[in-house]
Amino acid sequence: MNTLSSYKIWWKSLSPQWRQAFSLSVLQKQDEPTNEDLETLKKLQVLRLAGPEAPYPNCVFELNDLSGITELNKLEILIITHHNIESIEVLAQLPSLKAIFLLNNHIKSLKGIESLFNLEQLYVQCNQISSIKEIEQLLNLREFYIHDNKIVSLEGLTEAHSDKLRKLVCQPNELLKQKEIIHAERELGIICR
Repeated sequence: MNTLSSYKIWWKSLSPQWRQAFSLSVLQKQDEPTNEDLETLKKLQVLRLAGPEAPYPNCVFELNDLSGITELNKLEILIITHHNIESIEVLAQLPSLKAIFLLNNHIKSLKGIESLFNLEQLYVQCNQISSIKEIEQLLNLREFYIHDNKIVSLEGLTEAHSDKLRKLVCQPNELLKQKEIIHAERELGIICR
């Protein structure tokens, strides 16, 4: 099967919401995408889809999942904010990701990011995440925003993170006890903001 055929098959396999998001927000047209359009999508390094409630929206509706990005293996920066995303497990298929901005969604777990070893920036504030254990092996993290979630512990942070992690914003988190923050700062050498 040639590459152009595989692009068409991929396009047809997308859910209607993802075809619409790519057409209107990325390609900025409503016509059927050309082969060149599809090639452009498959080679995206940066994808930004900000929902209608975002300060600078470029997507007029809220996405319910991340299914549309599973084959965008060149993606380095993912920005999908102010949507109805609950699961991020499909991110495991995108090892090139360096920056993830998934703030203001309904994400419950970080499951899916455990092997994204190139990840440097993770912005998942304003979600429903209760644990950060999945970041344990992500030692290239420089910025991690996890405030306004349901975090009860900073388990997952290790002393090895202190070499590169310069911005950890974990407050406010109503369920996060002060002793967790003190432990991270005194024992791990990571400043919590």
